[in-house]
Amino acid sequence: MIRRGTSYGPELPEGILEDDGVDRGLMFVFVGAHLGRQFEFVQAEWMNDSTFFGSTVGKDPIAGAHDGESTFDIPNRPLRKRLKGLSRFVVTRGGEYCFLPGLRALHWLGDQKA
Repeated sequence: MIRRGTSYGPELPEGILEDDGVDRGLMFVFVGAHLGRQFEFVQAEWMNDSTFFGSTVGKDPIAGAHDGESTFDIPNRPLRKRLKGLSRFVVTRGGEYCFLPGLRALHWLGDQKA
């Protein structure tokens, strides 16, 4: 699994906490061998199901798919810390699944005569 992210647009000015309407954010690319066992697993189990790491409630507060005002547990000993009332931080604007041919298909394509 290979992931690469980058930001776009200008940084939010110092002291500004509300959306000022300027187009900015993060974009990332994922390249993997198996969509279901890699990207979809990370999305479903790590970011949107807190039982993966032993919690009982919550989704990832930054990248999880929650509708705002969420609760998130941070594992800690002897007691976990529970954060409540977290507002939505990330808004997904779009996404695409693009499939690339495997090495076998690339070799086959390369062996074809024009």
